[in-house]
Amino acid sequence: MAAIDCPKRSLILLLTALACSDATSDDASKPSSPPEADAAGVSLPCTDTADPLDLDGLFALSARLNFSFASQPGGAVTVCPTDQTSDGHFLGFVRVQHVAGQTEVPSVSAVICSIDLPVISAIVGECVPQASNVVYAGLEFPKPLIESLPVASSALTTAQLSSPNPGATLSAGSMNFSIGTNERIASAPGWLMTHSGCGMNDVAPGRSMECEQTCVTDCSKLVDDDHDGWPGVSVFVCGYTDDDKKRSVPCHAEEPNQAGATIQGRALMNLLVEPLTLKGSALSSCEVAGSLDAAVAYNVIGADLYLANTPISVTSAIKSLPQYSVNTPQSRFRLVRIDGKHGAWNWKPSWDDPVSSCRQIIANQNDLR
Repeated sequence: MAAIDCPKRSLILLLTALACSDATSDDASKPSSPPEADAAGVSLPCTDTADPLDLDGLFALSARLNFSFASQPGGAVTVCPTDQTSDGHFLGFVRVQHVAGQTEVPSVSAVICSIDLPVISAIVGECVPQASNVVYAGLEFPKPLIESLPVASSALTTAQLSSPNPGATLSAGSMNFSIGTNERIASAPGWLMTHSGCGMNDVAPGRSMECEQTCVTDCSKLVDDDHDGWPGVSVFVCGYTDDDKKRSVPCHAEEPNQAGATIQGRALMNLLVEPLTLKGSALSSCEVAGSLDAAVAYNVIGADLYLANTPISVTSAIKSLPQYSVNTPQSRFRLVRIDGKHGAWNWKPSWDDPVSSCRQIIANQNDLR
């Protein structure tokens, strides 16, 4: 799927940032350990495999996203080599409302639990083969943002089964999520890179906890969904050279003026998943597996970033962050029942408590892949 060409030169991302996976629950448990993985993934317990499908209940969504990468023109950092591909992962919590034996699925609700993007290699300057100044960079979701994801945004759609029996194709409608704003792509706030005082050489604007009114299209449309006091949501940016890694240099994302990683700091943004669509085989009342398509636009509306201990402007940060696009044919998902019905795993989820339910899903994510 090609990246969406969004207004305000919003960066294009297919499901955002490197998740801090420490948001787990100490009392996470399952009724039993799953069997060995087979060619289709981990085998799942399910007693009603021959009956008409009953998808009503609570599920964990695990998605493997295959990414390719591109560079923004005019940035200080360039993706290198240019033909990189790698996998990221997405976890969600899903409620399905369905009458057993019916082909119509009138309601599919979902929240985001976590998102994990791969680290990429880049060059400060132009991409030159076998260059020595390689930086391994990634976006990291801090814990406050991870904890806020399940309540920051939810999506609702419908689905259709090709038949009421196991093996039927499930086709779900589009699900849209917004984080850091309540707007859709067309009206989400972004940084005005061409405005006077907001350009490549304007280092001061956009570094504070106040939204930069003269450089952001509409500060009133931003929402502090991670409750950290900064406009929009905060994503940490960390990039390490080989020498950084050898010397165990820390990334001071919250205090980037301290000597640290080659690239470090905080990017302020809003994130919009438009859309996420699923199509797969309902193998039983406990599992659906198939392919997915997803696209997310993100707008940087501020940044406190340093490159080689030198502050860079918000416009330079926007141009230096990579573009991500998803390779749909190589991207797969599994929707796994976790509410104990039909002999499935019972992780004791509650739709009224998505944060705790997502902690369980994150803690048990390896069983879902």
